[in-house]
Amino acid sequence: MYSILLEKLLEQLNYDAREIAEKMGKEALPILLKRKNAKSARERVLVLECLAKIKGEEAVQALIEALDDPEEDVWNTALDLLYIANSPAFISSLSSFVCESPNAVIRGEVAKILGVMGAFSSLSIIKAQLAKEKDEEAAYKMILAVAKMEDGPERKKVLENLNHEDPRIRYETIRHLEYINDGKLAKNLLPLLNDKTKVANIGFVQKPIWQRICDRALEAIVFLTGKTLPFETGDKVYDEDQLRMARGLISSG
Repeated sequence: MYSILLEKLLEQLNYDAREIAEKMGKEALPILLKRKNAKSARERVLVLECLAKIKGEEAVQALIEALDDPEEDVWNTALDLLYIANSPAFISSLSSFVCESPNAVIRGEVAKILGVMGAFSSLSIIKAQLAKEKDEEAAYKMILAVAKMEDGPERKKVLENLNHEDPRIRYETIRHLEYINDGKLAKNLLPLLNDKTKVANIGFVQKPIWQRICDRALEAIVFLTGKTLPFETGDKVYDEDQLRMARGLISSG
């Protein structure tokens, strides 16, 4: 029954197909793999999202193959999904995209995916490509990948951006520390709890609500330390007492 329903939802480009595929598990694979090269890019995207719900090596293989899709929506979706649906069995295949893909976005993002996977065997490949990478954004993503996997000059370079003159770069670097996800880095955010520069518009109540660098630093400290504060955090603006409590998370070790 589910098989017929899944086929129909895919034909209709109905995103309820993701839920059905998840319920079916590996039984959905024959249907999805048959349609992964559908003429419609929207259907190919939907098939990838269904495969990510199932996971497993056949699903991951299809996601990797989709990195060669000519449609940006398709390969971008594959990149997003590979962060959550991946397998050590494909470290070598993914590594080849870092040094061989003609697409700078794919080279950089795949390096970051390998970092999330803790694919230490790919470090030499990422470093070799970094040394000759001409695309600035791709190169920085490779720096992040290396910085996640080892504490060396690449990590130092990321930390230096916490003091960058451009507040947007300081703000973005806080997110990069969350990607690296090493609790020892939380102390580097302590000075930013005093940085009241407004950077990101996070909402509108009568007038825009601007999140400051200090607010974003508080959220990252909570994330990196794994500790809790007696108030909700996430895309908010915090008062001085709350910022003081965040300082306490670091000083308490």
